[in-house]
Amino acid sequence: MKRYIIIGITLCCCILLFAQDRKPWPLRVLNSVKTYIDSSAVRGIDHNYIQIPKKPWAVMLKYRANDMDLRSTSTISHEMLAEKNIDGEFNWETAFKPRSESYLGGWIGYRGYGLGYSFSLHRTNGRNFSIGATGANYGVNLRMRRFFTRNLEAHMWGYENGVTFDIPFDDTETWDDIKVKTFIFDGFYMFNGKRFSYAAAYDQSSIQLRSAGSFMLGLMWFQTSIDYARPLNALLIQLLGGVGRIKLHEGSIGVGYSYNWVPAKNLLINITAMPMLVVYTRTKVHLYDSNYDIFLDEGEVSPTGKYPVPDDLRWQDDITLEEVSSVTKYGKPSLNIDVRASITYNFNRYFINVFGQVNHWNNKIEYNKIKLTDWYVNASLGFRF
Repeated sequence: MKRYIIIGITLCCCILLFAQDRKPWPLRVLNSVKTYIDSSAVRGIDHNYIQIPKKPWAVMLKYRANDMDLRSTSTISHEMLAEKNIDGEFNWETAFKPRSESYLGGWIGYRGYGLGYSFSLHRTNGRNFSIGATGANYGVNLRMRRFFTRNLEAHMWGYENGVTFDIPFDDTETWDDIKVKTFIFDGFYMFNGKRFSYAAAYDQSSIQLRSAGSFMLGLMWFQTSIDYARPLNALLIQLLGGVGRIKLHEGSIGVGYSYNWVPAKNLLINITAMPMLVVYTRTKVHLYDSNYDIFLDEGEVSPTGKYPVPDDLRWQDDITLEEVSSVTKYGKPSLNIDVRASITYNFNRYFINVFGQVNHWNNKIEYNKIKLTDWYVNASLGFRF
């Protein structure tokens, strides 16, 4: 028995000593992930075309210019106005302004796996957040953006009692905020990852030594929400046919081509174009109603108990807004296009990069049309360590 006790104590001491030498399990997991990323970064590539920097980490200071041209067109038809004893048709288009914004932020990554954050330099409370992972043959990116604004351009046209009208409203300001959220996820597969590096053009985790291109297979998920639904915006919502919130979801697949041109040492120019087939479209509009009606004359009261809007600002004190219904529509397949371009210059551990992307979406539901063009340009100064 004594012998077994001594053996047991000796084994316990050995286990304790061994445990002290081992790293905690979270660090062991991170080390395994690091080993996998390091090995996959060089696996199967032609080193005559692609160079993997010895310094795996990269940090960037980014300046971003972003333009979201978001237009919503609503039609209040002859039939709808006839219910209010009005002979006419009104068309109302809104476009967010200012659409162009400047952002300042940063990005940090390890061999193409990283995240970034930037904030608006204007007064729209804008924020951008991105996550990216780029390997030899694949890449995935997630971008999220949100902002508030009260500035927009508007345009109203149509006819009433046989008289046509066309009225622009430049530099219009809404009574309360309009909130916009956008979420974009895209993934792609490169067929020539041996000689072509997408990472060299867009996150600088590798360096393209000689010109090469590749066909790409891509997919994209896009969703955005536009929220006007605040009581002080009730009159604007009525002009939009009662639409207070719009939610748009689209899923696309595409095949395109990307080319890395190396005209001189350390200089890289990339152009990527990918036509996208929209295979899934879902649009949902939330309809709202208020206790005021802009189509009533002074002294009138509607059968539902609504009042005309006073000439002064008294309506702001007691205006109400409530959601009454929602409409969901699934769209037919359509075509979009994803276009990207970049210029990169490497010098020692440092690099300068400028790249941009353009996306365009169209959709329609009931009496409302939505057109969205989203583009941005990033200028980055980074170094590896």
